Amino acid sequence: MKKSRHRSMAMMWIIILGLFAFLTFSKRFSVNVVLSGSMEPALKTGGIVVADKGKREPDKGDVITYQLGDMNIAHRVVGKSNSGYITKGDANDSKDPILVEPEQITGTVVLCIPFLGYAVAFIQQKAVFCLLAFMFIQELILLGIHWKGEHRKGCVRKI
Repeated sequence: MKKSRHRSMAMMWIIILGLFAFLTFSKRFSVNVVLSGSMEPALKTGGIVVADKGKREPDKGDVITYQLGDMNIAHRVVGKSNSGYITKGDANDSKDPILVEPEQITGTVVLCIPFLGYAVAFIQQKAVFCLLAFMFIQELILLGIHWKGEHRKGCVRKI
């Protein structure tokens, strides 16, 4: 029971890390951490949003990510004018004062994972990342040693 539990836990972490790496390094999607509560309750502070970079012509009601200076913002499209899109944070009382030009749009939000952004921000600290990488490699080595020991037991013949 314990062996299969450890294997399934290791496999689950490998799948999660693989999916996160795919989304992070994919040219089709962008991954951002939600830093403010302007889109609550739809996008929780500390969550992660995944935006489809291929969809840059949003419809009314879509949540988009766009560049404003050096910031990446996620707000809902509430209207469209000839020169751009009118956006608003769900938790804000008024519309955004500046129109979002089509060139500013980086994608349309397709997925939000609550609270995972806190973990990502924590892991992005260099010391924490190095420690976790070391622990992960150590776990893989120990699983390999354990697996090798299991296979040796099966190879022993009685004389």
